[in-house]
Amino acid sequence: MPKIAVLIPAFNEEIAIGTVVALSRRFAEHVIVVDDGSTDRTSLVAQLAGAEVIPMPRNVGKAKALMLGFQRCLELEPDCVVTIDGDMQLDPVEIPNLAGPVLQGKADRVIGSRFQNEKNVIPAYRRTGQKVLDRATNISSGIKISDSQCGYRAFSIKALKQMNFSPSSFSIESEMIMRFNEMGLKIEEVPISVRYDVPNGHKMAPFKHGISVLSDVVGFIGYRRPLLLFGVPGAVLTLIGLLLGLFTWLDTIVIFDWTLVVQSLAALGLLMVGVLMGVAGLILNSLAVLMAEKKRV
Repeated sequence: MPKIAVLIPAFNEEIAIGTVVALSRRFAEHVIVVDDGSTDRTSLVAQLAGAEVIPMPRNVGKAKALMLGFQRCLELEPDCVVTIDGDMQLDPVEIPNLAGPVLQGKADRVIGSRFQNEKNVIPAYRRTGQKVLDRATNISSGIKISDSQCGYRAFSIKALKQMNFSPSSFSIESEMIMRFNEMGLKIEEVPISVRYDVPNGHKMAPFKHGISVLSDVVGFIGYRRPLLLFGVPGAVLTLIGLLLGLFTWLDTIVIFDWTLVVQSLAALGLLMVGVLMGVAGLILNSLAVLMAEKKRV
């Protein structure tokens, strides 16, 4: 019988963690909770529910908690590892749906998609914010994922052994997608259910968290696709500068005005910024290509 390990990063989840652990144990041989510096009874409740708890002395973030948990999972040698949040927004009963494609060899990583389940009631502000992050992640990774930020995921051991991401990243979910696609690992999505009426559902203000994630993802775009981030805006600014300069020059033939001087300076500024961004994009793109070639060697 295939062995499944469930990994739960948790911070101040004493209200729901016991239920998540108890339900997860119905489908998993190992349930591991990484207590990310909780100040409540998260560790105690998780232990009483039957989980192996890895306590952290202080809150260091989800990325580092996941890294520590993945290391422990590799020691246990399961056939599949499923990650789920500890607040009961996601239903542990759906663990087999996530693990299935991995255990069948169809995927190295399975992502739960809240948007593929039409029964889910997702607040408008969340849906809008998620779509912005999904779009940015898809641009950076080069693949299309409908729900890039969902923490409900399944991994093969092959995928875990190749796992390499920044321990300080706010955008751990997006970064995983980018890394896995770079390594040529198979990614699938499955519909999942979600509920937002659970207590203690927000650890960080959604807007603040979204901005942090978007900032990281834009950084990844600059690293992986610099021509897109610098070259395209640079070309647009250069074109605007040229057109503004042309119209200003044509106006000066007819009449002189100080506003035309201001327009000329603005056109020159846009032109210079555009050219500089374009050159930066070309240089960074060359570096990105060289680094990719070096990795392949």
